[in-house]
Amino acid sequence: MKFAFFIITGFLFSCADNGVFNKPDFEKAIAFGKITELNQFSPKIEKDLLVRLYQAPLYESNCFVETHGICQYKYFVTVSTFDEYPETNVYELENMGEVSKVSWLPEEKVDYAEINLTFNQYSKYAMENNKKLINKIANIVLKISVKNINEEMIK
Repeated sequence: MKFAFFIITGFLFSCADNGVFNKPDFEKAIAFGKITELNQFSPKIEKDLLVRLYQAPLYESNCFVETHGICQYKYFVTVSTFDEYPETNVYELENMGEVSKVSWLPEEKVDYAEINLTFNQYSKYAMENNKKLINKIANIVLKISVKNINEEMIK
């Protein structure tokens, strides 16, 4: 009986953590990362969602010369409706680096947004420190709702 209880409990906990985002990295982002209210960008576009971008430093790579620093950031997006009982969600972005530009794209769908993010492969400070780094720029369109997110590369 005890064995069955532990099996069921383990199954329920594994179902509860559905792998949408990396919880320890998100905790770092909200504890000491940078939070950007994305609704402040493109003020002429009406927004049906509250969208925030959380920036968490990555300490895994070493691109600085003779010192340590942050080469790249990992990003999380939180999204919420403006309802009386808002729906919410948290997403971990696949792209890493440093966001240098944000702009909303016009969209008519309800509780849906498209946001253009420009990513630099390396942080501004890494590029200043190590002149040998070759920065690659990626333009991404986030297609966001409280149900899902899609990152599309703009070519």
